Amino acid sequence: MDENKIGQFILELRKEQKITQRDLAAQLHITDKAVSKWERGLSCPDISLLTSLADILGVTTSELLNGQRSNMPSNDIEQSVDHALVYAEKTANRRATSFRNILAIAFSLLLLVGMVVCLICDIAISGKFTWSLYPISSILFAWVVMVPFVKCGRKGLLGSLVALSIFIIPFLYVIDKIIGKASIMLVGTAVSLFSVFYLWCIYGIFNKLNSRKFLAFGLSLLLIIPLCLAINITIAKLFSIPILDIWDILSFGIVMIISVSLLVTDYIRNNKRS
Repeated sequence: MDENKIGQFILELRKEQKITQRDLAAQLHITDKAVSKWERGLSCPDISLLTSLADILGVTTSELLNGQRSNMPSNDIEQSVDHALVYAEKTANRRATSFRNILAIAFSLLLLVGMVVCLICDIAISGKFTWSLYPISSILFAWVVMVPFVKCGRKGLLGSLVALSIFIIPFLYVIDKIIGKASIMLVGTAVSLFSVFYLWCIYGIFNKLNSRKFLAFGLSLLLIIPLCLAINITIAKLFSIPILDIWDILSFGIVMIISVSLLVTDYIRNNKRS
């Protein structure tokens, strides 16, 4: 398999279809950097992308793998290639799923061991459940939130966000009852709601701008400023303290500089591709 030949073929087909690297990347849910590497012969498309890539470029998978159009019909060859690709993709998916399942089980067992150790130490020292309730509650919360991501990888991010959104308030309520201070529930609820909303915004930004990472990172950093301001205002009203101090202003300035740099970089890169 000639990577340079395949890359040149992809480049020619993309231009024939009059689509940019960014457009092709967006349709395949990958980065334009990956498409650029293909066309420069630095790498080849992942096997799971070949069928979709061939459909977008208007060729068969066998033509794509050969790096040239075929003048003769080759239904049998194409069918064999398709079957091989489907089999390879299913095999890879099964292996990845098996690995993630093992990882999720190991992660769960590790957290379970942590809870047991906390219980044993607490009972041995205090003779009853006291401080161990804090780490046990936190470990259970971490398990509920993290397991979807550990088990499904990037696809599990949505599940983790949903779990975080649902269980963050009940978790704060439990901690509040254990400690017996109403301020935890009061402050924690406001801060957690702002933070969860921010995380949902980031999730939406990266999903929408999957092929423009610099723009996504820049916008995500910019959103930190209103997030911090909202949290500061809430805390200031509750405890009668200043909304901003010199460190807040300095931090906002640094975030602004980095964000603008990322946005400018994205603008330059985007214009070059156009």
